[in-house]
Amino acid sequence: MTPHINCSSANSYDAIWTAVLDDIEFRAERKDIALPRWVQKLASDFDNGSRVDFPPELARRLVVELAETMEVVVIIDEFDQLENVETRQRIADAIKYFSDRNVPATIMLIGVAEDIDGLIADHRSVSRCIAQVRMPRMSRDEVESIVVNCLNQVKLKIEAGALHEISRIAKGLPHYAHLLGLHAGRRAVAGRSKTIKQADIQPAIKTAIQKVQVSIRTAYQKATISTKKNALYKQVILACSMAEADEYGYFSPSDVREPLERILKRQYGIEAFARHLHAFCEEERGPALKRADFSNRPRFRFTDPLLQPFALMKGLDEGIVSEDDLKATRDLSDPQGRLF
Repeated sequence: MTPHINCSSANSYDAIWTAVLDDIEFRAERKDIALPRWVQKLASDFDNGSRVDFPPELARRLVVELAETMEVVVIIDEFDQLENVETRQRIADAIKYFSDRNVPATIMLIGVAEDIDGLIADHRSVSRCIAQVRMPRMSRDEVESIVVNCLNQVKLKIEAGALHEISRIAKGLPHYAHLLGLHAGRRAVAGRSKTIKQADIQPAIKTAIQKVQVSIRTAYQKATISTKKNALYKQVILACSMAEADEYGYFSPSDVREPLERILKRQYGIEAFARHLHAFCEEERGPALKRADFSNRPRFRFTDPLLQPFALMKGLDEGIVSEDDLKATRDLSDPQGRLF
């Protein structure tokens, strides 16, 4: 039994476990699985409102009853969306409670965070009970395989240049591979072609920008808005999206300088845009970036990884940067010899 629920910002601890119970009912009915009588009674109590709270002992009993006849893995997805610190603390307490009582089940917490501190409140108290599995961004080969495999299902092909541009923009995030591949494919089909060409990517970018979730579009606007015509917030956030980052997404001001100089078509010292980087770390502009100091040297990363490809798409759509600029900044050591 693998109940899988998604968290929202307002979820309480009781609401999470109630959703788990609801999903157990749904999966059992769908697969014609007979649930233990105690579990059926518990579900009925919640359905008719005679019970509304879900203390740790009740959650333990639920899992133990199920585990007598089946393996149990409880998946709590989008855990990072929980805004209530108390809820995160109670989940951590429940994990420790389960571990101390040797409950025969696995609780899987899935969320976007830089580290375990950003995901679980007071994680040190449960550190011995959890195994951390870091999910790095996809490689460009993996991103491109997503696009190719999906297109194969609808008997479409894609030119190498178009495929390479999609994987360059996606920055290792499958969401953008699907989004750009979908709209580039639709563009090709509308032109009565079974092959996505380079010319299909730019229109696909324009459409994809409108399909990106509102929160990302709002974050970009908040980061770049200015009453001054010569403000460089759009150019600097674009340069950040093009900067070479380490495996954790961090980049230094010197990493930003080269793409910014290419965007502005002139030399530009770090001191001229350092204030923009620091402004992106303030609440007034998001914060769009997060700062960390390594050996007393500042490094930055996007607070929301989804903002990085979006900033690049906006730059391409508005003509701030061109496809030729992407080609000129490609990785010359790439064993695949990608065009972008």
